[in-house]
Amino acid sequence: MKMTNQITGAELEIMKVLWEKKSLTLNELVEELSKEEPKNKSTIKTLLYRLIDKNIVKSVEKNKKENEYKPLISEKKYLKSANETFLEKMYDGNVNNMLLNFVEDKKITKEEIEKLLNIIDERE
Repeated sequence: MKMTNQITGAELEIMKVLWEKKSLTLNELVEELSKEEPKNKSTIKTLLYRLIDKNIVKSVEKNKKENEYKPLISEKKYLKSANETFLEKMYDGNVNNMLLNFVEDKKITKEEIEKLLNIIDERE
């Protein structure tokens, strides 16, 4: 099973904060996640424990009263897995079909196309 099948949308919200901050206590995490709208501490704790059970986050004792939570996978590794899953699911693994779809639907600008072409030229 790929990593992206294991991380839910709510868990990904937690992971994004952990990737940015590197490690946080539960209270710090709740504070970060509640900046735009209040979050329930119990829900976040439950999601953290799920991520720990999935071996995606680890808990490290900070002191007698608090633990710190740290990601066990990098954001880069997750994004690679997510991209592969998306490509396989939506385009049967065919990069050409995906790129053509984005170009035809004008979801990619001329500048972005030129940048892609430059990247391709550099790889050859």
